[in-house]
Amino acid sequence: MSKILVSLMTVAVVGALIGGGIYAYFSDAETSTGNTFTAGTLDLNLDGGNTNVVKFNVSDVSPGSNGGGTWTVTNVGTINGYLDLETVGITESAGTTTDPELANEPTGLDTPQLGTYLLAHMFIDTNNNGNWDAGETDILGTNAVPVAINTIAGSYGLDLSLAAGGTNYVTLRWSVPVTADNRIQGDSVILGMTFELQQRAVD
Repeated sequence: MSKILVSLMTVAVVGALIGGGIYAYFSDAETSTGNTFTAGTLDLNLDGGNTNVVKFNVSDVSPGSNGGGTWTVTNVGTINGYLDLETVGITESAGTTTDPELANEPTGLDTPQLGTYLLAHMFIDTNNNGNWDAGETDILGTNAVPVAINTIAGSYGLDLSLAAGGTNYVTLRWSVPVTADNRIQGDSVILGMTFELQQRAVD
């Protein structure tokens, strides 16, 4: 009787151990902590900074005058982007009125005329030499166009790839043909533009 009781107790203990889930299988555990997500940056610099750049301040413009200037455009961010010329705006003023100017005005009134004669050609200056070369991308026209409100004002989808840390150059050449007459005397033109860097090309 006692042997049977001991045997039953042994079986019960073994069953309890098995039911309790005590095993000797191998195991290992590893961790994955500190997972971090940091947003990249898309940051456009114009001529090395983030402030307004006045590239032209030209006085005493006359028939035969010409010149140019180049913007250094840099993506100082960490994400590749696409460069666009977002807006171009033109403001014209009749400015100072002279007798010879009025004599050449068909209406006898002083109206802004410089924008009709002032020619502009803007392009991606790949080699940064200040001049348009074959194969370079035109922005305003394929040649010099008049800086008239209805001609160049607007938006331009360049979609020029500009990698993180990359630099490109945008040049504007301007001129006033010798055929311009007294009607431009005293007139002025203010040209404004906004460059934009976007993560993706504009549809």
